[in-house]
Amino acid sequence: MKLISFQLSGRYGHFLKAECAVSALSYPVPPRTVILGIIGAVLGLEKDQPQQILEPAHIAIRGILPQTHWHKAKVRKDPPASLPMVIKKTQKGTADGKPEKAALIWQEWLFKPNYTIWISLPEPHLTYFEKRLVERRWYFQPCLGVTEMMADLNHLKSGEALALPESFYDVSTVFSPNDADLDMDKVFENKLSVHALRMPRTVSPNRIFSHTAYFIERNARYVQVKTDKAFKFGNEVLLFL
Repeated sequence: MKLISFQLSGRYGHFLKAECAVSALSYPVPPRTVILGIIGAVLGLEKDQPQQILEPAHIAIRGILPQTHWHKAKVRKDPPASLPMVIKKTQKGTADGKPEKAALIWQEWLFKPNYTIWISLPEPHLTYFEKRLVERRWYFQPCLGVTEMMADLNHLKSGEALALPESFYDVSTVFSPNDADLDMDKVFENKLSVHALRMPRTVSPNRIFSHTAYFIERNARYVQVKTDKAFKFGNEVLLFL
């Protein structure tokens, strides 16, 4: 399997949690569906297309959980009244125009998010993505969850990944408990901070999301697991989302 690794970073990020209503909590890492959307921006795919066209995709991600900050954002509920088609030079403004309806909500922003991502896509998308990534060209500006939070992508390495037999491995990528058994004795022995997440994995054309449970070590330290779904890429052992 050919893999491409790249660095995904930015000043701010916000990956809205699916279960949030008023307070906008953020996932600490971009879900698999978001990563596919970022790749789609590089390839020039329209909204909601990447999650269909780029499957089946293999994606692994590693990163230290960034610091967060609560920011009050102004979200417009209803657009203001449209301007008249004809404006006379004697026309004066009035104070009885349509009021703007807006809401102030709290958003959890991630400070300086920085992740390493490994991907494998169906051809010809993988080769085309690699070419544009190396040349640092994309059709639409990739973002970290919100369009104003611009993302930077840097190509790191391309190569072949080899499937590994079932055994114990040290991994630092986000992984699902369905794919690997966590060695809790090693977690306590090494004083690791393992967080449990539940994030979107796939989305249907009707925007129906499927969710999966994941584990992530807060500081991207290595965690020992027993698995038969690991891949070797360079010096890294990877588990896919």
